[in-house]
Amino acid sequence: MKNDFKEQDSKVEDWGQPPSPLTDENRKKAFRAQLLLGIISLVFIALPGILFWFFGR
Repeated sequence: MKNDFKEQDSKVEDWGQPPSPLTDENRKKAFRAQLLLGIISLVFIALPGILFWFFGR
């Protein structure tokens, strides 16, 4: 079987934008985003158990 897939060479210039500098404002934004994602994750993880507890009887 012949492989027609051509490998793409990774280029250092193609890595996108560099990370934003670590300033106090960026730290606050990152912390708020992580906190929001954590709360949303906990809600969606606990939601099936809560619904089963209410409606499973």
